[in-house]
Amino acid sequence: MTFCRRACALPLLLCAAASQADDFFRDNMIDPEDGMLDASQYLSSVPLGFLPIPSIITEPAVGTGLAMGALFFHETAEQRKQRTSQRAMLPENISVLGGMGTDNGTWGAGGGHLGFWLQDSLRYRGFVGYASINLDFYSLPRLGDLPRPLELNLEGPALFQDLKYRLPGTGIFIGGRQFYRQVETSLANAPRLPNLPPGFGDALADQFDQKIATSGLGAVVEYDSRDNPFNPQQGYYYTANYTVFDGAIGSDVDYDSYQFAGLNYWELNERWNLGVRLQYDAVRASGNEALPSYVPPFVDLRGIPKSRYQGEAVGTAEVQLDYKINMRWKVGVFSGMGRAAEHFNDLGSADNVDTIGAGFRYLIARRYGFAMGLDVARGPEESAVYIQAGSTW
Repeated sequence: MTFCRRACALPLLLCAAASQADDFFRDNMIDPEDGMLDASQYLSSVPLGFLPIPSIITEPAVGTGLAMGALFFHETAEQRKQRTSQRAMLPENISVLGGMGTDNGTWGAGGGHLGFWLQDSLRYRGFVGYASINLDFYSLPRLGDLPRPLELNLEGPALFQDLKYRLPGTGIFIGGRQFYRQVETSLANAPRLPNLPPGFGDALADQFDQKIATSGLGAVVEYDSRDNPFNPQQGYYYTANYTVFDGAIGSDVDYDSYQFAGLNYWELNERWNLGVRLQYDAVRASGNEALPSYVPPFVDLRGIPKSRYQGEAVGTAEVQLDYKINMRWKVGVFSGMGRAAEHFNDLGSADNVDTIGAGFRYLIARRYGFAMGLDVARGPEESAVYIQAGSTW
C-alpha cells in the first residue's frame, strides 16, 4: 500500500513542479505589456539571474566553434523598486563570464565588468582572460606581405581596464586606461611557404619561442550623448585614446598606440534608424624596434577575418540602416570599408576592402533596452555569421 500511495503521488508531484515552473516562466520571462519573451524581470529580481549568451563562432580567422557567456545585471536598491520605466534603465553594474573554443584549436576564457557609478558620473570597464589563439597572419614586421598566410599560436593572459569621470553637466568623460598582455608566439603548423623572402627564417626565429609582455598606460577622452549604450537609437559617441607601452612599466616592447572612433546614430522617423561608424587606429614603434605580429591594428569589420589586413595605420568606416518592424523586432543592412597602410600618409593610396551584410535584432530585455540578434556579412574573400548581444559597435 505504501508503494502504491507513493506511485500515485509521483504524477501529482510532477504536475505541481511543472505548474510551478510554468508560473515562474510566466512571471519572470514574459513581459505583461505585450506578452512577449522578455528577461527583464528575471534579471532584475531573481538572485544570480543571468542572461545566457550562446554564440556559434564562424569567424574566418579562427574557424568554427562555440562560445558561451553569462551576463549579470546588478541594480541598486532604488532601481529595483522601479518596476516600470518609460525609458531603458542603466544598471549600476554589469558582469560577464564566458568561454570559447573552435575547431582550429583556439580556446579562451575570461570575465569582464562594466560600472556606471554615482548616477553615471563615473564609468569603469575591465576585462581579464586567458586564451590560446591560432590565427592566420598575412604579413610580418620587417618582412611585409607573405606568399601565403602563416598560422601562429598566440597564448597567454591579458588585462584591460579604464576609469572615466564625467565633467559635471556634460556628456564629456576624461580618464585613464591600462593594458597588459603576455603572449608566447609559436607556429601553429609547420610553414609551407614557397619563394620565402630573404632573411625570412631568421626573422621568424626572432619572434617565436619567447614570452613578450606589452604593458601600457594611457589617457582617454570621450563624449557620449547616446540614449542607451546597449541599443542606441540616437546620439553620438566619440572617443580618443593614447597609450604608451614602455619598459618602465613592464613592457618588453616600446611603442605608442592611438585610436579615434566616432559612432553616430540618427532616428530618421518611427521606423528607420541610421548609424555611421568612423575609426582610425595607429601604432608607432620606438626607434627601429620590430613590433610583435599581433600588435599592429587591423581592419575590423564584419565579414573580414581578424588580422587579415594589418598596418601601422588603419582607417575604417561602416554604415548601417535599420527598420523597426515593431517594438521587439528590427532588421537592418550594413556596409563597410577599410584601408591598412604602413603610415598615415599612405592611407590615401591604399587599397579598399569592402563588406556588405544584413541582420536582425530582438529586444530581449526591455527594461535595459538590451537586444540580441544575428548578422550575416560578406567580405572580399568569404562570408561569416555573427551572433550579436548588445550594441553592434
